[in-house]
Amino acid sequence: MIYAQLFSHLELSDDSGKKLSQEQIRSDMVTRLLSYLICHRNNSITVSELAEILWPDDRSENPAGALKNLMYRLRNTLKNSWREENFVITGRGNYRWNPEYPVTVDTEEFERLYKEAKSAQDTEEKTENLLKAVRLYKGRVLPDLADAYWIMSMSVYYHGIYLNAVKELSDLLASTGRFEEMEEICRRAIELDPLEEELHCCLLKAYIGGNKQTLATEHYRETVDLLYDNFGVKPSDELQNIFEEMMKQLHEQESDLSVIQEELKEEKEKPGAFYCEYGVFKRIYELEIRRANRLGIAVYLSLVTLHPETGEKGSSEHRAALNSGMSQMQEVLLSSLRSGDTVTRYSTSQFLVILPGCPYESARMVMDRINYNFYSLKKHAKVRIQYSLDELDLD
Repeated sequence: MIYAQLFSHLELSDDSGKKLSQEQIRSDMVTRLLSYLICHRNNSITVSELAEILWPDDRSENPAGALKNLMYRLRNTLKNSWREENFVITGRGNYRWNPEYPVTVDTEEFERLYKEAKSAQDTEEKTENLLKAVRLYKGRVLPDLADAYWIMSMSVYYHGIYLNAVKELSDLLASTGRFEEMEEICRRAIELDPLEEELHCCLLKAYIGGNKQTLATEHYRETVDLLYDNFGVKPSDELQNIFEEMMKQLHEQESDLSVIQEELKEEKEKPGAFYCEYGVFKRIYELEIRRANRLGIAVYLSLVTLHPETGEKGSSEHRAALNSGMSQMQEVLLSSLRSGDTVTRYSTSQFLVILPGCPYESARMVMDRINYNFYSLKKHAKVRIQYSLDELDLD
């Protein structure tokens, strides 16, 4: 029995301990050919089909010859680990995996476990099959060779199943109070797909269920920054609701106001403006509108936008300039504004600022000062700053 691993990288092994890894093969073309033969081991594959798969853009006059040479290299590679065995059979105009050597493939085993979990009526059986499935998944299918269409299709298909399995398993583990396992599964999933927001929601629930509120708070803030940095988007309602629900649970009934005040104090008094995530900023914005209506004072909102002046948009140089500029601008905003001003990150390249009790002329001077302070840095990022001011619409 041959065991084939396709998740993360190609590796063949048998019961005796013999192995052949992608690193040992040292050829992408040989790896592609071997992987395709294993995935289609129950069929004879024509020379034309293999040539189309291996050289989709090549119009060679002799594809059979090129394939014959590649097959020769594959057989020699296999014989380095299994000298006597003949794994590949040559037919008339076709090749196939030798059926005398049965193969267990991790992708197929993974899918089988997931399907059994979906059809299981017993909750424990469903949970255990999902656990086995997600632990079998080590990463996307042959990521180093994902430029091949058939590999990319497999990768997308199995990764989608994996994400569904993790989410379904998280719900099952949460319902039975197995929060440590839930945390382990979610953390591993986030390592493999850090930009899938639902996974972060699942991990937050695991932290909260395991009474790890400090870790939950830290992870929530890290996730908000991650979403801004990569997508320029605000956290979803679900993510914000999970965090707000946790904050409610933290506060049991308390009659001593001094205790509550102590809890409400900032951990450490910080000079300058108040920085918060967008959900909190919205609440402060609503509060400032009410206060301005009641007191008849002017409140201004400013949008600060950074435009990198180096590299093509989307290039690593462009992103590096933008990330550096955003970090420096955040420092300048917090240090240059008043303690009553509020700042949040609005997108990949923008900040929002609330300037309460500030007439237009003063607000304009404040933003000009921000501009001056940024460019006064000894080493400022290569970006152009643009800002706009608008009085809050009290209606």
